[in-house]
Amino acid sequence: MSSDERAFLDAIREHPHDDTARLVYADWLAENGRADRGEFIRVDVELARTPPTTEGDERRRRVLLERRADLLKRHKSAWLAPFLPFAKEESFERGFVQALEVPANTFLQNAERWFELTPLTRVKITASRVWNPHTAAFAGWTEPLFTSPHLARLESLDLENQSVTGSALEALAAHDDLPKLRELLLQWNGLRSEGAAVLANLPQLRNLEALDLRNNSITDTGARALAGSPYLTRMTELRLSRNPIRDRTWALLEDRFGDALVG
Repeated sequence: MSSDERAFLDAIREHPHDDTARLVYADWLAENGRADRGEFIRVDVELARTPPTTEGDERRRRVLLERRADLLKRHKSAWLAPFLPFAKEESFERGFVQALEVPANTFLQNAERWFELTPLTRVKITASRVWNPHTAAFAGWTEPLFTSPHLARLESLDLENQSVTGSALEALAAHDDLPKLRELLLQWNGLRSEGAAVLANLPQLRNLEALDLRNNSITDTGARALAGSPYLTRMTELRLSRNPIRDRTWALLEDRFGDALVG
């Protein structure tokens, strides 16, 4: 990889919502023998900028979607190769792989390389316990994940049904900061009220907008901790259904989070 290309990718990674850097890189690709890759970025960016609002928009989107499909048919295998088998066609966003579904240990082992190649923003952890044949036991990777500096680069972390406990969440307290994290999905775990209290008292979550805590055995104690959190101030979506929270305490949550409390 040339120094010019490295500079382009660094700019895109640092500013994943800025299309300008992506389009400049697309032009550079076209000028350096990779016209299809550059065109794919431009097509994907235009699609994102063209919602199906009018009939004209819909016609333009059909043209773009057809061209996108044609480019992917020819190049999908090569463009996804560095991320397989953890990425799929839907992982592309505005021309780049931005989402992966991957075991925690694999993410930690490959994150540095992946972040050098793409503005990765969303990760769904598919396994947090891995069998170690040398010790004949399962090794847990949740706490190493929570202390990893790579976490600071993510906007969304999905840990559904990964046996996350309140004590494991305490590892987040040692993290310097999570400035980009906007979505944390923890449904179907074992957080209990202790875990809810940990979350409520983490300044690292001050930019969080969406939090899913469904089915975590959180009682009134944990719910009150969430309602009194000084850090969960930007919530637009809080899910707490399937927890044994009484109506009186639910009312406290409604007072605190309003329409953000969506069940």
